[in-house]
Amino acid sequence: MKAWRLWINLTIAPVFLIVPLCGILSCEGPDRTGPRSKTNSPPVITSVQILSENPTIETELHLNVQGHDPDGDSMTYRLQWIRNDNDIPGENKNTLSGKGLKKGDAIQVRVIPSDGKAEGKPFVSAPVRILNSPPVILQVDLEPKTVYASDNLKAQVKGFDADGDFLYYVYQWEKNGTILPEERSDVLEQGRFRKGDSISVTVTPDDREVLGKPKKSDPVTISNSPPMIVSSPPTSVTGNIYLYPVKANDPDSDPIVFSLKKGPKGMEIDQKTGLIRWEIRKVAKGVHTIEIEASDNEEARSFQRYTLTVDFR
Repeated sequence: MKAWRLWINLTIAPVFLIVPLCGILSCEGPDRTGPRSKTNSPPVITSVQILSENPTIETELHLNVQGHDPDGDSMTYRLQWIRNDNDIPGENKNTLSGKGLKKGDAIQVRVIPSDGKAEGKPFVSAPVRILNSPPVILQVDLEPKTVYASDNLKAQVKGFDADGDFLYYVYQWEKNGTILPEERSDVLEQGRFRKGDSISVTVTPDDREVLGKPKKSDPVTISNSPPMIVSSPPTSVTGNIYLYPVKANDPDSDPIVFSLKKGPKGMEIDQKTGLIRWEIRKVAKGVHTIEIEASDNEEARSFQRYTLTVDFR
C-alpha cells in the first residue's frame, strides 16, 4: 500500500484584546435616563423709579420697573409701598395715591420679581420726599355788593391748604385798571375811590413755604351815593317863628335839593339852602309829623322824619 503525506500550511494571525482601563477612560455605560433638564435662573430687577415730579399729597405716584430674566421667561412683580421705612398695609399696586400721606413723608417701594418658577432678589427704590402742597384761593368777593364812596370795601377770601398749613394773603387792589401799590390790606377805605370807579382786588395765598396762584375778584362799580342829612331839628322855639336850617352832605359832591314831603300848613323849606320856616299860629296846637327829603341830580335821596309838638302856655 502506497503511503500518502498531507502537508498543511497553517498561518496564525495575531489576536489583539483591547481592555478599557477604568479610572483612565470612562467606564460608564450609555445614559439611559434621557436628556438632563436645564437649571432655572431667577429674574433680576435692574432699577425701580418712582415717577412723580415734585410729589405732594394731591398727586398719584407711579412706577417704572426695569428687569430681565436670564432664561427669557416672562416676568411678574410683587410690590409693597413703604412710608418712612414702614410697609403701608394694603398698598401693593403699581400706583400710590397721595391721600393719607403727609408733607415730609419719605416714600419707597419694594419690588420682588418672579418668573413663575422662582422669585428674584427684592429691589428697594430710592426714597421720594412728599413736598409742600401750594395753597389755593377758592373764592374772592368784595363786600358790600352795592358800595358807595362813603363805604369801606372789604375783600372776603376763601382759601384751602391741603397740608393744613395756616394761610396768609397778599392783596393787590386796582382802581380803573391801575394798581394801587400802597394798598396791601384786606380793606380799601373810603376816600380811595369815588362814584363811577371800578374796583377789583387780586389775592395771592401764602403758607410761608410757597405762594399759590393768585385769584382776582369780579370788579365792582362805585354807586351814586344819596345825600345824607346831618343836622338835628330844634327842640324848642322862641317866639312864634319856627326855624330849622337843614344840613346835608353828598359823598359824591353832587348838588343837593331839599323838599318838604310832610309838614303842617304854612311850613316851607328853601330848596337850595334847606332852611325851614314856619309861623306858628294858635290853631297849630298839637302834634305834627315832619318829613324832609334831600336828593341829588341822579335822584338818590335820603329822608329825615320827626314829630313836632306845639303847645301854648
